[in-house]
Amino acid sequence: MVLKLSQLRNFKAVVVAGAVRQAAKILNLSQSSITKSIQQLEDELGVVLLERGAKGVAATEAGKAVIARIKSIESELRHARNDVEAIQGAGVGEIRVSASPSVATGLLPSAVIAFQRKHPRVSLRILEGVYPDMLPAIRIGDLDLAVCLVPEKPRDDTLRFVTLVRDRLVPAVRRDHPLLKRRKLKLAELTDQPWIVYRRGRTGLDVFEQTFVANGLQPPKVAIECTSFACALALVEKGDYVTLVPSQVFAGRAAPALAPVLLDAPMQPWEVVAISRVGRDMSAVCGAFLEELTRAAAKIDAAVGGRRVGRR
Repeated sequence: MVLKLSQLRNFKAVVVAGAVRQAAKILNLSQSSITKSIQQLEDELGVVLLERGAKGVAATEAGKAVIARIKSIESELRHARNDVEAIQGAGVGEIRVSASPSVATGLLPSAVIAFQRKHPRVSLRILEGVYPDMLPAIRIGDLDLAVCLVPEKPRDDTLRFVTLVRDRLVPAVRRDHPLLKRRKLKLAELTDQPWIVYRRGRTGLDVFEQTFVANGLQPPKVAIECTSFACALALVEKGDYVTLVPSQVFAGRAAPALAPVLLDAPMQPWEVVAISRVGRDMSAVCGAFLEELTRAAAKIDAAVGGRRVGRR
């Protein structure tokens, strides 16, 4: 069996585009050459990879399995290119990172800026994602790293977890909210407030509910569920809403638009972790970026600990 990278590339392009014609435009090839390439791939594998539907062409079950392997191959080739360029001293490469929204507004920018100063020729692709939704992309190599907030490290031998920050979720309101005038508040006193929950998938709601259950409380009714972290923060900033955010959001900001509600007891701890795939050595540029994440996390850890956010 002889498979060509061009065949795999053409097949993936058709699946992503949903049509041979569109894939041909993207690849700057003729439709006939792409069709022939995929037919040869199907002949080599002995299976049908594409099926036509009302919305165009789509991968069969066998085709989906091949797509997953293609992504792994592309990941390995990208890492091989990064490693070769590192050996040659070229200082170039590409890193693909997924970050949860709170990390993307706190920890990640500091690490990216510091990293780019030292490695200006390394490109980064940053995607927003929440745990555990990004794990399949890590496993197949579509992502190099995922940096996110997790309640606990799962037992997964295929993934590597590096703790960056041990953080706590805190209630946050706008800076002139009446709640900030009160001292020694208990979490129970916030249950009748209008709450906003950021959620993409089930995770955000789980975090919200677990925070109250861990304190022996019935989770309050949610006024608004929002799939945009930026929108959720903007609503809190301009209204009377309360939301939960990691305390790192307030680190290093002289005059943030939001302020933490200080409670008489610490909130439930959560960890910010960097997740990568086990079974493959991390490329030099990814290792360097992880080091910058660790340094940035140490600064945030010190800032959050010094300010004792969320407790008097």
